[in-house]
Amino acid sequence: MQNFNKNDVFTLDVRSTIQAGNDPFNDIMATIKTLKDDQILEIINIFEPIPLINKLKSLGYSSKTERYDDGTIHTFFEKDETLKKDGKLPEIEESDIKVFDEKLKSFGDKVKSIDVRHLEMPEPMVTILQEVETLDNDTALFVEHKKIPQYLLPELKDRNFNVLFNEIDANNTQLLIFRK
Repeated sequence: MQNFNKNDVFTLDVRSTIQAGNDPFNDIMATIKTLKDDQILEIINIFEPIPLINKLKSLGYSSKTERYDDGTIHTFFEKDETLKKDGKLPEIEESDIKVFDEKLKSFGDKVKSIDVRHLEMPEPMVTILQEVETLDNDTALFVEHKKIPQYLLPELKDRNFNVLFNEIDANNTQLLIFRK
């Protein structure tokens, strides 16, 4: 990312949106659509927005992140056509409950369980990514989640993990994550 003039920067502080328990993704995407090609979007947040960075990279934006002593993280996005991909999230393959249960059983006592349903965004994703990094090759991670975490899927795929889902109801989904 090149040096830029502050007049070319549109700043969006999403901390209050997240603290209110809301997802700022739609606001950010609406803002991206209004930017001129030479403008830069600055997102102010309390964490590095890895899913957003990956999504905008697929739409042709490079990024740069700066961390400040006050705990804020500023991420800058600039148009870069060399990065553009199709911008689609990966397709979610539905898991047959029988396949899910059989795969879970195949790991025997080599399953680590966590429940992230009580965590506020982005903690479920952060927690899951931390947990998979410590998994042995023959161990699976069983996750109780509120929903299918669509922005987590590309991260897991990039790290060579498979994911099976068992959607119990609208607010309860089980994930089984294991190495390919």
